[in-house]
Amino acid sequence: KFRKSYFVWQEVFDNGVQLASESIIHVWKEPRDVEMWNVTQMGFRALLSSCWYLDYISYGADWKKYYKCDPHDFNGTLEQEQLVMGGEACIWGEYVDASNLISRTWPRASAVAERLWSDATVRDTDEATPRLRNFRCLMIRRGLNPEPQDGPGYCSCDYLLHSS
Repeated sequence: KFRKSYFVWQEVFDNGVQLASESIIHVWKEPRDVEMWNVTQMGFRALLSSCWYLDYISYGADWKKYYKCDPHDFNGTLEQEQLVMGGEACIWGEYVDASNLISRTWPRASAVAERLWSDATVRDTDEATPRLRNFRCLMIRRGLNPEPQDGPGYCSCDYLLHSS
C-alpha cells in the first residue's frame, strides 16, 4: 500500500543477512563495479555513493573524478542495470564543520548532480566546465562561498560582493 522498502548498507548484504526482496542496497565501498554486479545479480536494487564521498578531496579539479563516475558502469545485464536506482553524494563529518561545509560540498556536488540527472551520453568534462562555472557564480551571487572548481577564476558578481 505504501510501497516502503528497507534501505541497508552494503555490509548487510555482504555478510549474507537474509533480506526482503524489496530491499535497496547502499553501495558505499570499493570495488564498486564488483559490488554493484553482486547486488543486482541477486535481484536487489542498488544506490551508489562510493565514488561520491565529497570529503575525500584531492588537489586540482577533483570535481572531474566525480563527474566521470557512472552508477551503471559495471558488467551487468540490461536487467541488472535497471535495478540501479542512481546515486547520492555523501560527506562525512570528520573534517567538516560549519566553517567549510559549503566550500567542501560545492562545486563537487554540482558535478554529481549533473552526472545523475543528465542523459548517459552527457559525459564530457570540458563541456561541463562552463555550466559548472556558471552555477558556481550563481551560488556566489546568492551569498554562498563555493570553492573554485578548477583554479582561480572570475564571476561577474565578484566585484559587487566585495566592493561594499
